[in-house]
Amino acid sequence: MHEIGFFEGSIDENTPCHPVTPYGIAKNALHELCNMLCKKNGVKLQWLRGYYTVGNTRYGNSIFSKLFAAAEDGQAKFPFIMGQNQYDFVDYADFCHNVAVAVSQETVLGTIEIASGRPKKLADRVERFIRENSLDIKLEYGAFPDRPYDSKDIWGNSKKIDEILGKG
Repeated sequence: MHEIGFFEGSIDENTPCHPVTPYGIAKNALHELCNMLCKKNGVKLQWLRGYYTVGNTRYGNSIFSKLFAAAEDGQAKFPFIMGQNQYDFVDYADFCHNVAVAVSQETVLGTIEIASGRPKKLADRVERFIRENSLDIKLEYGAFPDRPYDSKDIWGNSKKIDEILGKG
């Protein structure tokens, strides 16, 4: 969802994009190009927009991967921000399932938010991750300042994925 840029609230396919990072700018350009080419050639498009995926592997760049690696490496403390921002977290297995189900159907098209539709505080989700994985590590709150370009409260509108999954 980095093609959106700084935004607060629920994101859906009609949310305007104003990316602020090179990665977000590239994703937005790719999304626009795909839309243009599909319309021009009469091709159906699904753009699956992922949110904060939670997995328990040390590989990757997410806060969860870094935390898992730090715990495996025997670190007692993990430097952290205050963690009060709210994001949309999707467990890795659910994310994979939702993607598989979404691409296996042709009824719901366009931009599909692979999201829970519910924002959660980052600190709460990270503490839960530590408990779920029995990690022997403590968060060092306030070790880093919040980044000014991070949205304070952002989540995906899960209406389309819920429809695909038969929930709505």
